[in-house]
Amino acid sequence: MKSANTDGPLQVKQLIIRDFHDMIEQLPDNDQPATIQKLVRFLQGLLRIKQVVPPVVEIVTLIKQAKPTLYHAARQSVTTTSNLHLIFQIDMDPVLAQERMNEFLK
Repeated sequence: MKSANTDGPLQVKQLIIRDFHDMIEQLPDNDQPATIQKLVRFLQGLLRIKQVVPPVVEIVTLIKQAKPTLYHAARQSVTTTSNLHLIFQIDMDPVLAQERMNEFLK
């Protein structure tokens, strides 16, 4: 994820969303360990962002819809003690998730 120390909150969220779209286009929908690791690293990076509250629930919801095999494999690979475990338990309407993501890009 790119550094955005001088950007405002909206610009940081826009950068996060652009990074997400780039990542989701590049990752195949499979259960290969390398692919799972890339997704997990991306999600862990989101949780480390301190400048803004990233749209994590929306991102995970869109991953679940766009890459169901990858989502399921990543969910299975995360231990119950991982900080990502809770994120994979949350469910949201994909249409609402996309609407919220689009609002940040305006």
